[in-house]
Amino acid sequence: MDDMSGSTVSDRVLVGVDGSASSARAFEVALAVAKRQGWGLRLVGCYSVTFADHESGLTVSENYRRAMEADARHPLEAFAAQAKEDGVEASFATYDEHAADSLVRESATARLVVVGKRGRNRFAGRFLGSVSAALAAHGHCPALVIPEKWETPDPSRIFAPGQDQPGGEHAATEPTELLSESTPPKPAGRAFHNVAEAMNFRQEIVVGIDLGEPARRIALAAARFAQMFGRPLTLVSATPLNADAWYPNPVEHNLDIPSIRTHYTDHLATLATIVRDRHPDLDVHWRFYDGSPAGVLAEATRTASVVALGTRGHGGFTGLLMGSVSQSVLNRSVCPVLVVPTLKNAM
Repeated sequence: MDDMSGSTVSDRVLVGVDGSASSARAFEVALAVAKRQGWGLRLVGCYSVTFADHESGLTVSENYRRAMEADARHPLEAFAAQAKEDGVEASFATYDEHAADSLVRESATARLVVVGKRGRNRFAGRFLGSVSAALAAHGHCPALVIPEKWETPDPSRIFAPGQDQPGGEHAATEPTELLSESTPPKPAGRAFHNVAEAMNFRQEIVVGIDLGEPARRIALAAARFAQMFGRPLTLVSATPLNADAWYPNPVEHNLDIPSIRTHYTDHLATLATIVRDRHPDLDVHWRFYDGSPAGVLAEATRTASVVALGTRGHGGFTGLLMGSVSQSVLNRSVCPVLVVPTLKNAM
């Protein structure tokens, strides 16, 4: 399969490795995906050397470059050896450049890229900001971002435990209300002491859906991921419907609410049918909320195994999934987030 740039897409998972605990968890998840799918692994590590423009400085820079390259290569060699022991073909490369540049470029030939959200060594902070943001905005294939504090007893299952609120246990939650859901509704799951039942996603795969055409692509990509790990799938849409958003004409607000609600629920029901047709063994549900998309999806990360979203939207997500919504969810998430590019390679 080729992407739109003409690059050949290989059946492999790309992993950003920087020697941190976060990237080690990313490797474990990537290895689990590769084993389940029969794919290979591509491990990438990066370093940066300051250039000196005088003779002695050139010698120092070259020696420093060799040391940095060896340091970056060490965890790659260890992970590649571990993958091969598990029967997974693995290759690796080191680059003297920013990790974001390397991973975005190599994502053009991968089915999935997995990164940790934050590094704790010389790359500290890059995987939270520029790398995950660059992959969300410019990646050529879906990107799975593993949050810094995410812990799971079995990474091969992408199984998230009960989580604190995004921002801490005492952080204020955004007001949300469940307005509609698929029939029959999902069965009751185990309770969480600090999560409302309407926001309990029972460790399933949750996908944010807007009203634009890319919603179908995003839903099907999330469905493939849910099928891969044997988890139910819930399609979620949200838009603020309170009268304050319609000031100064609350009368118009009250008249338009039913049609807006129907527009969303019909869209969700249609997508759920499409997903079930493609994946007849998959348990698929949908929910529609009165609330901000970023707030609903960030809250969903507390009980979902994975939250999936697209890079842009045109409906209730107001064209902001490339920016404020996706970055808000990535920054606040306490479970892995799958970012699906809407116009590029699928898994």
